Amino acid sequence: MKKSIKNSIRFFSIVLVVIVYITTLILSSNITDIKTFLSVSNIIVLFIFLLIAFLGGTIISNLITFPIKKIEKGMKSVSEGKIIDTRHLKDYANFSELDELVDSYTLMMELIKKNNFDLNSQQSKTEIILEHMADGVIAFSISRQVVHMNKSAMRLLGIGKQEDTFEKIINKLNIKLDFDKIMYLPNYKTIEAKITIAENNLNIVFVPFFSDRLSPMGVIMVIRNITESVKLDNMRKEFVANVSHELKTPLTSIKGYSETIMNGDLTYQEIARFSKVINQEANRMDRLVADLLQLSRFDYKKVSWKKMMFSIVDVAKGVCEKMKYAAKEKNHKLECIVTVEPPNVYADRDAIEQVIMNIVSNSIKYTKDGGTITVYVGSINNNVYIKVIDNGIGIPPQDLNRIFERFYRVDKARSRKMGGTGLGLSIVKEIIDGNNGTIDIKSEVNKGTEVIITLPTKIKN
Repeated sequence: MKKSIKNSIRFFSIVLVVIVYITTLILSSNITDIKTFLSVSNIIVLFIFLLIAFLGGTIISNLITFPIKKIEKGMKSVSEGKIIDTRHLKDYANFSELDELVDSYTLMMELIKKNNFDLNSQQSKTEIILEHMADGVIAFSISRQVVHMNKSAMRLLGIGKQEDTFEKIINKLNIKLDFDKIMYLPNYKTIEAKITIAENNLNIVFVPFFSDRLSPMGVIMVIRNITESVKLDNMRKEFVANVSHELKTPLTSIKGYSETIMNGDLTYQEIARFSKVINQEANRMDRLVADLLQLSRFDYKKVSWKKMMFSIVDVAKGVCEKMKYAAKEKNHKLECIVTVEPPNVYADRDAIEQVIMNIVSNSIKYTKDGGTITVYVGSINNNVYIKVIDNGIGIPPQDLNRIFERFYRVDKARSRKMGGTGLGLSIVKEIIDGNNGTIDIKSEVNKGTEVIITLPTKIKN
């Protein structure tokens, strides 16, 4: 059994007093008789000296052990995750030997405080970052319990805090995966899974994480919403398929008619008719390539807008004048009405003219013979608007959200027959966005369509 410092000091103090007292009596009185030595007076004096020695030993031991007790208490607090104040500890160090111990302990505690502060700060930053990430993150311990799950993970997966284990989450997502297989993957490899939840396409990555000694500590699950990427990839595939189809159709006609002409035995009228078809298909391909090149310039930000202040009224009236013959062929009534004399707009004049021309041309194409197309020009809230209203065939509600997509057609067969490339409205949207404007389309089937364009009247930095 280990001895206490306090009891040891008391014991040595008492022994020392007894030895000193006996030695003093022997030297001063030449005591040889044991009865004289054990007299009542001598025993009382000895008892008083022993009491003084005990109290003195206690005081001295307290002076020595108090800082040690404080240090012991501090170390116990550190083991419990608490940090105590050590500023006044040195006031209790009454011996120079204890100063060094207190200094070392104080230095150690300050270092622990700093490291603890840095650790808490880093942990706080990490938690804030994880909570505000768009990607979902779930961390599992080696016992398969959830140790952290951010809000994005709960939102994307549609789970709550009640799903607190690896098995509960995996079973709810209907993913067949073994936890141990992930834990002991070689060379930090990952396992991926793709699922769909509430029309969202999710890519889930499972990766093990390790301690400094490379021993497995758990698994991290990262959830990323790839819905937009999947949509863009599908649009890209659809775009490539549409371009191929749009080019193949006229090429097939050109190839067929040209081979027929080359074989001979045709009348002049037949050659002229076939040549006209070839020219029409070549023009169709030319328009398609021109539209594709224009969209390519938009995509790669190679368009240089020639913005200026100009009268939108002059442009709108000019477009109606150019389109009156196309409208007359279908017995349409085409007119331009200025509701309120608008201020000049700041945009690319030629590009805006192309926009209005495209909208009016579509109204003429998709309005039955004898229809009405009206172009209104005015201003509201410091913006100029151009409104094109027709009483044509209209657009179904399910198609309204997609009409600005490239090659999207409400009626593909009719659009191709009318010479459309399916890129006109995509170009219109790019031009309007590039000139800080807005475009909105409202339509009802068999009742007509209303297109509203707004443009800025001031220079925007």
